[in-house]
Formats: sequence, structure tokens, C-alpha cells
Amino acid sequence: MRCATAVLAGLLGVALAAQAVPLCDYRSPLTDLSDLLMSFSYQYVNDPYGSKERDVNTGRFIVDYKRLYDTPEYGFDVELNNQLDISVLGESTYLTAADGSYKRYLTSDGDAFAFAGAAARSSSSFASLGASVSLGLGLGRFTDVTPLALATRIDEDLYRRGRLTSHLRAADQQILAYEIGSRDTYLTAADLMAVVQEIIESSGFVQPGGLTAFDLSKIDELLSDGGFTRYCGWDGKIGMGYELLDPSGGSNDILVTAAFNYAFTTAPNVQFLVNGSLSGPPDLFTTNRVDVDVEYDYIVSEFLNLKATYAFSRETWAKIPTDVHRIGLDVVLTPLESADVSLKVSLEHRPYYLEWSVDIRLGISIHLL
Repeated sequence: MRCATAVLAGLLGVALAAQAVPLCDYRSPLTDLSDLLMSFSYQYVNDPYGSKERDVNTGRFIVDYKRLYDTPEYGFDVELNNQLDISVLGESTYLTAADGSYKRYLTSDGDAFAFAGAAARSSSSFASLGASVSLGLGLGRFTDVTPLALATRIDEDLYRRGRLTSHLRAADQQILAYEIGSRDTYLTAADLMAVVQEIIESSGFVQPGGLTAFDLSKIDELLSDGGFTRYCGWDGKIGMGYELLDPSGGSNDILVTAAFNYAFTTAPNVQFLVNGSLSGPPDLFTTNRVDVDVEYDYIVSEFLNLKATYAFSRETWAKIPTDVHRIGLDVVLTPLESADVSLKVSLEHRPYYLEWSVDIRLGISIHLL
């Protein structure tokens, strides 16, 4: 392993400058990212003066799952969204959407691809279940830059605490990223840690005595953060589809489909994502569905994390659009390892709302023992 690492370091040292490698310039042969979010909330309020109009008995259940897989030859993506709003005193509503597509690249080193996709939607406002299939062409790729982002975080943590006299060279960071990205080939996490320690200490920038037990513990903590992912890239696709089931209860139609995705990060603590899609019959101005999601995640410090989201959806039937806007802000403060303070602000506007709905939740948790 030492010999292989030395050879790899020499090759990368010739090719790379001393400056850090931009995260989006990193290329991984395999991108496999997944994210699952589940949340549930319930509120009950009984008006003490006996007014039923002021009683509240509602709940909300949300499931949001995304999977992105990409290799030089092929890739696929899956997305599932479900929102169930339960009201004992009023009207309960739900919305479920599932999308998936498989793409085959025309060349292993190119960005052009052909794809086949399927989509299904169900809603309390639909007359029936909606389902469709599509075929088309696209351009673009996504790549998982998490390994290099983790290598950069390790370097920044060691340098900030004075354990490194200088930032690691770009070649060393690339080697770290290569080993981190190949963690599945190691029998144990200790084997990976041994190689990571060797690469860092071989850089010549570590303080006398080498990495301490605390340094290794911090590195292991960063590597074990399963919720940390960073990726870059974009893709756009357009195709033709067929409506297997019309949610309006009408006849099945030929569909025009288009989608665009974009991901960008300039540093390990930043992630910017945009997803958009459009579908409808050839007469898009009469009937269509548009979805746009924007997300910005910013790790301000080791103790503070910010996440802002915006979602827009429009369903147009007989030239009459219905727009839904959602804005979210999550603030998580961790002043101590045993304490968390979270603030979640959600705003939503639906057709016929007289004003925006506002939901503010403040939570504090402390582990005493």
C-alpha cells in the first residue's frame, strides 16, 4: 500500500498545482447518492369557550426520497414525494408523486444519453390515478464530489486547529479523495484510517509527533457523517410520452416532457440544487404540470447549519392554472455536543388562500447523561 500510495502521489504531483482542486473539477467513476426524509407533526387545540370554529385537530405526514446513480455507461434516478394532511374537523388532502428514469450514455466518455422514464401521481384533487411513460434524449452528467469534499474538510479542520503547518497539497487531497471514495474496498474502517493517517503524515506538514488520538477521532467523525453529500453537474432532457392513465378522467394523450437538473458547490460547506420539470399534451398552454425545486445548504460553522428551500408547482387544466408555493428555512445550532437548538420556518401559499400560511417550530434538546 505504501508503494502504491507513493506512485500515485508522484503521478498526481506532476499533474496538479499546489493550489486546492475545485470540487466540481473532481471526477468520480461512480456516483451513488440517496436521501430519505420522513417527518410527522400533529396539533390539537380545544377552544375552552366551546367554539368549534377555533378547535384544531390536524396532522401532516411527509416522505421525500431521492436516489441518483451514475456510471460512465449508464445511470438511473428515482424520486418519491408524499404529503398527507389530516384534519379531523375539516378536509383531509394528500399528494403522492413517483418518478423514475433509466439512461444509457451514447459513449462512456460523453454526456449525451437516451432515456426511458415512468411517472405516477395521485392526489385528493384528481379524478383518478395518473400514470405515464416517456422516451427521449438528453445531455449532461452528475458526479459525486463527496470524497474530495471530505478530504478538504479534514485538511481544513487540521489546519484550523494548528495540527498542520500548511494546507495539504492538491496532490495529497486528491489521493485522500481517491482512498475515501474507495472505502468499500477496505475490510474495516480501521484499515482506511491507517491509510488516511499515512497520507497526511507523509505530506511533511504535520506537527512533530504526528497525528494524535484526538486528531484521528475528529477524522473518523468526519468520515462517519453519513448525512454529508456533495455533488456537481447538470443534465437536461426532452422526450415524448404517453399517458397510460389520465388523472382528470379524460382520454389518454400523447405527452411532451422536459426536465432540467443542476447541482453546484464551491466549498464543502455549500450545496446548491435546482430541479425542474414540465409535462403535458402537445397543447401545453391548455394543460400542463410544472415543478421547480431550489435548495441551498450552508454549513456556517461546526455549530451552525442553515438550509433554505423553495418549491413551486403548477397544474393547468383548461387554461386555468393552480399554483402552490412553499418556502422553508431550517436553522440548526449545536452549541454543545449534547445540545441542539433547531428553528424551522415553513410558508405555503395555495390557490384561494387569502394569505400565506406560516408554521414556526422551535426545538431544544439536551442530553444530560
